[in-house]
Order: sequence, then C-alpha cells, then structure tokens
Amino acid sequence: MAKERLSETGNPDAPAWLWLAGLLGVLATACTTLPLATGGVSYTGRFALAVDGTDRHETASGRFALTVDRADVTLDLSTPLGTTVARVQSGPAGARLTVPSAGGLRTEQGPDPDALSLQVLGWPLPVSGISDWIEGRPVPDRPFRMDPGDAGAAQLEQDGWTIHFEPRDSDGRIRRLDMSRPRQGDAPAVSLRVVLDAGAGS
Repeated sequence: MAKERLSETGNPDAPAWLWLAGLLGVLATACTTLPLATGGVSYTGRFALAVDGTDRHETASGRFALTVDRADVTLDLSTPLGTTVARVQSGPAGARLTVPSAGGLRTEQGPDPDALSLQVLGWPLPVSGISDWIEGRPVPDRPFRMDPGDAGAAQLEQDGWTIHFEPRDSDGRIRRLDMSRPRQGDAPAVSLRVVLDAGAGS
C-alpha cells in the first residue's frame, strides 16, 4: 500500500493508529497471508483512504475485495500487488477483524464491524453499510437521507457517513463511491474512495 507520514511499529500494545501504521508499512513482506474469500457476489477495485485526527494525518491506498453472501460480508484490504493485509468479516454471529502477523494470523472479534474497526484500528470502516451503498442504495430499515444530483449523481447520508455516488455507467453499475465521516469524539475523520473494476459485482 502506498503510505504517507506513517510511523512503523510492530507492538500490538501500542496505540491502535500506530499499530495500523506499522501494518500498512511492513505487512507486504509478511510470511503469512490471508486466502481469498469465495462465494456470493464479489466486487473488486482500488481504494484511497485518509484518516485525519487531532494528532495525526494518515493516508493509504491499495486494492480492495468485497464479497457479499446473503447476510455475510467480507471486506479485504490489500497492497497494490495483492497481498491482503486486513480482513473484516460481518454476519449474524458478529464481526471479526483478521491481520497477518509474524506468528501467523491475529484475529479480534466484536459485536459489529464498524465498532470493531474503530476499537482495533482507531477509526471506523463502513463495513455494515458498504454492501448496499456499493449498489447505490441505502441499507434497509435504517434512517437515511438521499439527495439526487446532476446527471445521475446522488448523495446519501446514513449511519453518520456521507456517500457520494458517481453517475452509473452504461451497464447500470456505479464505478466510484466517495464515503466520508466527520470527526466524532475521539474518532478521527475518515475519507474513503473506492473505484470498482470493470465487471465487478458479479
């Protein structure tokens, strides 16, 4: 993953954001990697992430893979060369976040993926909503606001996130989403852009 002003640390007891910074910087050479998720509907593409807090500003970019199998959602974040460095899984049984480490795989569990990513990484990932947002729709049965834009663009507000949808392609697919969340309490502001590969969502 590309990185900018990211400190490096391998200490899991360090502050969560420092641990993540080290993860982004060094895990491309880790000897243990995560296998590909299979089944369901798959979306792949590129992502660009910016985290802006009181005492830090971090950016990272790479590739992502989202697999949706009914109520089960798996989000993988990878280096540009395809090494998976973080996996967040969500389903009826709860959430898991897995990363490779020098001794194998490290897994943390929690009640929901957004809270778990905030707890472990220091900032939230929109895993609980992205499987619907990537199709251009709000998550059912949760409050939202949708504002249509020009030329087929739209903006959605849900779960504390603002999602900007680019106009759909000729095949009806959305190719880019810009998701942002303002700073809330100790949680930093997060901006996440995903650009889908052609043919993603099959």
